[in-house]
Amino acid sequence: MIEISIDVLIRGIILLSAFLIFVCIYLSIRRGIEVAHLQKKEMYIKETQTLWYRYLRDEISFTRKLNPKDKFEIQGLEEIFLVYIKHLSNESIQNKISQFSNHHLKRHYQKKLKSRKWSSRMNAMYRIIDFYMDSLVNDCKALKARKLSPEEQFLLLKIYSTFDPKEFIKEFLSLTVAFSEFEYKKLLAGVSHKILEELLIRFDEFPLNVQCSIIDILGIKRNAEYLTFLEWRLQNENKEIRIRSLKAIYEVGIILDFNKYKPFIDSPIWEERLIMAKLLGVLPLSDSSLHLEKLLTDQSWWVRSQAAMTIGKYKDGEKLLTQVILENTDSFAADMANAVLKKGVY
Repeated sequence: MIEISIDVLIRGIILLSAFLIFVCIYLSIRRGIEVAHLQKKEMYIKETQTLWYRYLRDEISFTRKLNPKDKFEIQGLEEIFLVYIKHLSNESIQNKISQFSNHHLKRHYQKKLKSRKWSSRMNAMYRIIDFYMDSLVNDCKALKARKLSPEEQFLLLKIYSTFDPKEFIKEFLSLTVAFSEFEYKKLLAGVSHKILEELLIRFDEFPLNVQCSIIDILGIKRNAEYLTFLEWRLQNENKEIRIRSLKAIYEVGIILDFNKYKPFIDSPIWEERLIMAKLLGVLPLSDSSLHLEKLLTDQSWWVRSQAAMTIGKYKDGEKLLTQVILENTDSFAADMANAVLKKGVY
């Protein structure tokens, strides 16, 4: 009985050893293949990056050597193209990359779009955007027949925003996936003026988080032509819309009609008073000083602090803060003015 057990144990050890040896050989072969593929990609980059530089700068004509022969050389080409796209704002170079990609890389990305692998489809859509491959827009639209992940839907919208504004508006209005505000802003940051104008027209059709994202984008763009739209939003019944609009107007840095803003100085919502303490800095000190001094006595520490810092940023702000310390009977206002003067925050 003991002899049989030992025999079984020895056979088990032999089988396990054989299995481990097989796994080691398999991993070694796989690693060797990966290294070979990496070397092929690196070799393509090494041999062609100077040629690509000269070609993209119109110093030489196109040569066959630039054309990648397989997917590993295409990976090398992607790295070369991405360097130019992400670090150079040159329309001529971008056009050349687009022309080459549409002509020579179309089949490669077409195949990846049809892949069952999520990562392959995602990679293809990223490159279609990066390399401005308008020849594959219809192939991307065909993806709608699949059950797409939120990430794929996001990239599909990016593609529409670049190549098909009408389709973008249509799909954006009928979204079935809820993105975060960060994702909405990332999506909207690069849309054309035409798309943004259409979104503003249909603003009330969107849910609150989308409306807030649109308003934030207007602030980021800092374009004075959106001020009238933003000022209309100041009358919105939703406080978040009003707060975001005030912030966006502050980013634009222009007040068209101060009478529209005065009610926010006495708002029952401290966030609105806080933004007004910042926004008043857009006006000359002669127009804003009384309102800022009032906000210096606000019940909210944040509002008082911001009002003092806004005063301090004016040319004569130090003088006004000193005057507040000497003359204002409100101890909170005097303390805040004194704190800002000591810190030199102006």
